[in-house]
Amino acid sequence: MPPIIEVAIPVPLMRTFDYLCNQKVAAGVRVKVPFGTKKVIGIVINNKTKSAFKKLKSVDEILDKSPILDKSMLDFLFWAAKYYHHPIGEVLHSALPKNLRLGKQAIIKKTVSLPDKISQPDFKINPEQADAIKQISSKQGAYHGFLLHGVTGSGKTEVYLQITQKMLKKGKQVLVLVPEIGLTPQMISRFESRLKTKIVTIHSQRNETQKLDAYLLAKNGAAGVVLGTRSAIFAPMPNLGMIIIDEEHDGSFKQQSSFRYSARDLSFIRARQANVPLILGTATPSLETLKNVLDGKISRLKLTQRASGVSLPKISLIDMKTNVSGLLSAELIAKIRQYLDQSKQVMLFINRRGYAPIYFCKECGYKAMCGHCDSTMIYHQSINRLKCHHCGAEKMPPATCPDCTQSSLEALGYGTQRLEETLNSHFANTPIIRIDRDTTRQKKAFAQHLEQINKGEACIIIGTQMLAKGHDFANLAMVGILDTDAGLLSLDFRATERLAQLLIQVSGRAGRNTKQGEVVIQTRFCEHPIFNFVLSNRYTQFANNLLKQRMSSALPPFSHQALLCANSKNKQNAQDFLDEACALLKNITVETVEIWGPVASVIEKKSDYYYFNLYLQSGNRSALHQLLSTFGQHIESLKLKNKVRWYLDIDPIE
Repeated sequence: MPPIIEVAIPVPLMRTFDYLCNQKVAAGVRVKVPFGTKKVIGIVINNKTKSAFKKLKSVDEILDKSPILDKSMLDFLFWAAKYYHHPIGEVLHSALPKNLRLGKQAIIKKTVSLPDKISQPDFKINPEQADAIKQISSKQGAYHGFLLHGVTGSGKTEVYLQITQKMLKKGKQVLVLVPEIGLTPQMISRFESRLKTKIVTIHSQRNETQKLDAYLLAKNGAAGVVLGTRSAIFAPMPNLGMIIIDEEHDGSFKQQSSFRYSARDLSFIRARQANVPLILGTATPSLETLKNVLDGKISRLKLTQRASGVSLPKISLIDMKTNVSGLLSAELIAKIRQYLDQSKQVMLFINRRGYAPIYFCKECGYKAMCGHCDSTMIYHQSINRLKCHHCGAEKMPPATCPDCTQSSLEALGYGTQRLEETLNSHFANTPIIRIDRDTTRQKKAFAQHLEQINKGEACIIIGTQMLAKGHDFANLAMVGILDTDAGLLSLDFRATERLAQLLIQVSGRAGRNTKQGEVVIQTRFCEHPIFNFVLSNRYTQFANNLLKQRMSSALPPFSHQALLCANSKNKQNAQDFLDEACALLKNITVETVEIWGPVASVIEKKSDYYYFNLYLQSGNRSALHQLLSTFGQHIESLKLKNKVRWYLDIDPIE
């Protein structure tokens, strides 16, 4: 009988498939195989002498001479598939560039050249940076986790650069993950200006040929540094010497569709398996990371001073309870004018794009709602459209109210577009640079905006989350934070943690180079305890208070959660499927796991689908995963499983 190979195929099934092959094939090689009526690309994971199935199909084509995924990567991906309870075929394929998933040849089209010129810094590192570099360097060649906890502007990137330089001299590769694509160009330029090595980037704005080239240059060891967003955690690096996660607290490291992994959490496993140090850098550590510090699982290295020697910005509050002049208080407008007169830059942060969040009727209270989602449509004045930011639906705004036929429709509230319009009325001769998803859709638009800001000329920058972290603008003297109160009124137990992180990160953009900057926060809740900590830059104390609250409530990170979500165009089917699933879970005897729900999602209807959730929580991680494994073995018994779309999210953050 010909050799038998076990193949992982990208289908939503928790199993692999056996095929006949006329030769022995190494694990990690791609093969083209028949599957149903199609030909698909699979990954060989094992050679076998016998199969439980009598009639086996034969492999059509072997696509690689050597494994595209080596043993260390296969071990890593098998761990990830098991932990996230996701089909191994889909996990292996999600780790590959699209061109490899399509069966194209693993050939480098365009290599990356070495940087033309490198320079050494014209400043000395401070004692805290030197100590951090020394401690991390002492763990080369061994697994150890470090939290590099530095205030905004404290020189964390300089620590990354000097440690990376040491790794490169030993012939090692370094993996650097950043949360947002917007941070990638800045990080690349800093690394290229200092390191004599090939640096490749992996993120969604690279085309498929560039992604494949970067993947293969990492795989053959030619790239000394791989820099990218969350998917770069799967870059094959045979000489991996260190992993750096910048802004580790950021939720963007969690994939929110299909294979729902956390790149930050997986970095611990990859570093441990490769026996290399891991650095988690941030000014505002996540509670999960702080708990790891308290438990002695990772070491904290503190950078308490800004590298430039400039003091942290002065932070003040403006009470909006008595404000009657719209989004911008008179006090804030006066401060903006003051800094512009000094030829300084000002940034205003508002985390809502579009012109206005509500289009409503003053007479009867009608609101323009999305017909496909349970959400209001956002008015975009520049294109005169109402758009849904959940499903993308858009329509012309009605001339008269659909309910009462009166011509009394108005846009209520503020988005980035309306803020830009308001600022133009106050500062007609000042350049206003708006950076949000609408203004950065074109490939090079974001880089062009940053280039304009970095010229240092006086201007007003309007930013959303895209500008909240990492960026270093030399002439930015003041930051105004608008509309913060939504974070204080949220039902999400993580809301205050995220708000504190956001306020401190945004504040950190001000006055980073020469003179102390200023931060102004507008709020209707000046008495809220969060502001006491933000005003005095005591994030750690605030986070410790939150940890105590989470411990008393038995919420993460003191417990472990999983979310089973079902969605269907038939609302009843989604509910009934989770009722079935809940009954099955309760029949599996694991006393330490709590089951909550089913309940409707916060936004119940999205894109014509109704969403319902079932939550599982336990203080014992292994008990929770044992329950989910047993559940997965019996999922076929659920009658409605083929009438709904469903997914499992381990360690959900939303």
